[in-house]
Amino acid sequence: MATSRPAIDRASSALHLRLLRLQSRLARQGRGAVLLLGGNDRLAASALANRLQGWFDARTVEVCAPVFGAPDLEGRPFLRPYWLRMPAKGRITVVVGDWTTRTAIEAAEGRLDRAALAERLRSLRQFEELLVASGVALAKVWFSTPRKSLRRRLEDADDSEAEGWVVSDDDLLLTDHKAAAATNLIRRLSSAKGHAWAKVSGAEAKTRELAAGRSLALQLGRAPARLPAPPKPSRLRPRGLLETAVHPILAKDDYASQVRKWQLRIGRLAREAHREGVPTVIVLEGPDAAGKGGVVRRLCAWVDASLVAIHPTPAPSPEEKARHYLWRFWNRLPDPGRMAVFDRSWYGRVLVERVEGFCRTDEWQRAYGEINAFEARLAESGAVVLKFWLHLSKEEQLRRFRSREESPHKRHKMTAEDYRNRSKWEAHLRAAEDMVARTDTPHAPWVVVPADDKRHARVTVLRAFARALADRLER
Repeated sequence: MATSRPAIDRASSALHLRLLRLQSRLARQGRGAVLLLGGNDRLAASALANRLQGWFDARTVEVCAPVFGAPDLEGRPFLRPYWLRMPAKGRITVVVGDWTTRTAIEAAEGRLDRAALAERLRSLRQFEELLVASGVALAKVWFSTPRKSLRRRLEDADDSEAEGWVVSDDDLLLTDHKAAAATNLIRRLSSAKGHAWAKVSGAEAKTRELAAGRSLALQLGRAPARLPAPPKPSRLRPRGLLETAVHPILAKDDYASQVRKWQLRIGRLAREAHREGVPTVIVLEGPDAAGKGGVVRRLCAWVDASLVAIHPTPAPSPEEKARHYLWRFWNRLPDPGRMAVFDRSWYGRVLVERVEGFCRTDEWQRAYGEINAFEARLAESGAVVLKFWLHLSKEEQLRRFRSREESPHKRHKMTAEDYRNRSKWEAHLRAAEDMVARTDTPHAPWVVVPADDKRHARVTVLRAFARALADRLER
């Protein structure tokens, strides 16, 4: 590559135009892009991120730069900062401080044992595969600067106030020979198939940004104009898991004493979870009129209101539709020590979206694995994840519909949509059975709650949640 200033300026101008054309093509296709800048040279990655904002239309570019070891990352899922910056359709996210380099640093510091590292690498491959499968163009550049050159640059940057760099312990750690060897291994093992890192030498300041920019342009240019054809859907059959549910009845007197007992215990456990920094995620799903609202009110009655957030899940907004369906839920996860209750949730992808045809068959079939991975990341961060399916019989649902229509205080809850959904009862039941069977995991179990008797359903949820939270705190 020519290194004279005029030659570099001409090459930079040509690259600028090329990247603008690629950006325009992505926008026409309604696709986002994620550009990863990793490796042992954070200074070079940060400088390139600044340059990319000039080469692209900066109005549609966002830089994601998590600070390694920052307090706001502690106690939260590892992938959270990247999910929060997932690009909308037609936008670009440039990541400095990528998931692979962060993992390499944690491994070099001894914060990941062999099993934890293997699981982390698997989760990173899953995440990259999810990005690509959802239509995001993924391009990756790995800066590999020789140790002596990197140490000299770090020393110069640390001494120069004009540069504005803050050299961290992690920057110095990546210059260590053993850490470098481990980092290279992690780089090779963490990539999704067909999306390896492109290595760029960071030794030559004049040309490294051009080389990296050209590599990113080449990768973006290779991104297919269309997603690959979806695989042939696998056959899903009803399992009778819910059809045979028995609906017990709880006497009114027993109900009052049981509710108070479990509410008091949940209040104490919630305070202890707050002290210990244990987050809690509760999911409530079920047919219309199954009693989710009543369960939520009794579940949270004795919990400090400042510690719990209740999230009803309406149809996605235009901003949410422009991103992966899980994005809006990553934005609502609880902080350490707090509780989030989802009245309907990410399971809409495999329930209503499946039944109503709001997504393709391959999308909802792929969602089972995506949801299991999402919940595994929550559990890894220390969260209690518990999911309740309030199962209602078809006969009891009709009785409740008619009761609502006759009540002046509940009539507003009924719409024509409720009866339209009821007309697809068998399809909804089949979807619910597949959901429970495919996403019931040890770290995020389903509790199927017979809900024809509201008193029994409420006590069942309170008791199961109290026991799950107590078990977690004991561990």
